[in-house]
Amino acid sequence: METKTHRIFGGITLIILAIILIISKLGYLNDFGIWSLLFTIFLIYVIIKSIYPINFGGILFPIAFLCIIYDKQLNIEELTPWTVLIVAALGTIGLSMIFHGRERYSSHKKIDNYNFDVIDSEDESNVVQKTSFGATTKYINSENFKQADFDCNVGAMEIYFDKANVKEGKAIVRINAYCSGVNLYVPKKWNVENHLEVFLSGVDQKNENEPDGLTTLVLIGNIKLSAVEIIFV
Repeated sequence: METKTHRIFGGITLIILAIILIISKLGYLNDFGIWSLLFTIFLIYVIIKSIYPINFGGILFPIAFLCIIYDKQLNIEELTPWTVLIVAALGTIGLSMIFHGRERYSSHKKIDNYNFDVIDSEDESNVVQKTSFGATTKYINSENFKQADFDCNVGAMEIYFDKANVKEGKAIVRINAYCSGVNLYVPKKWNVENHLEVFLSGVDQKNENEPDGLTTLVLIGNIKLSAVEIIFV
């Protein structure tokens, strides 16, 4: 039944896309870009598909992206993009905790996944950090930092690299994020190579860096319905 429903929604979406293409070519939608309209239809499809079974991230994040696309028309430019993305992330976390928390408590008898963890201990060359339905602050304390592996699922993560020493001149960071917000605090003398693959997400940079050519941080991974911000300090 679920497959049939998704197939129907998919067919309706394609028909609407075809109609929009025709109307656009006739000049009736000059105030809106064709790609914005196509993206809007896709986001609406994602929202409808996420209603049952319920997926809060699949509802709130598309709404956030709709706000970003039409921020001028809605007069909410001061809220885009990061405020609406953060609100979507927090809303997803909160609703998931409320509606999925009882089952988690009764079956596991613990609430560690919902704690705010601040981790500041000595690390090896390879760092691993996973966060689900919560928030984590991680300080990379390594004398020979080489690689990090971060997974953030419906949560928030702050990573500080200012205490990391990259002896080999290059370190690789893999980030897999879904319905999350990830902030990377990077020394301004470092160079950052961004190879992240994004889907309905944003990767932004705050402050200017002044690379000295000695250290390079390579970012790889998949970012879905999330926001990543690189902050040079």
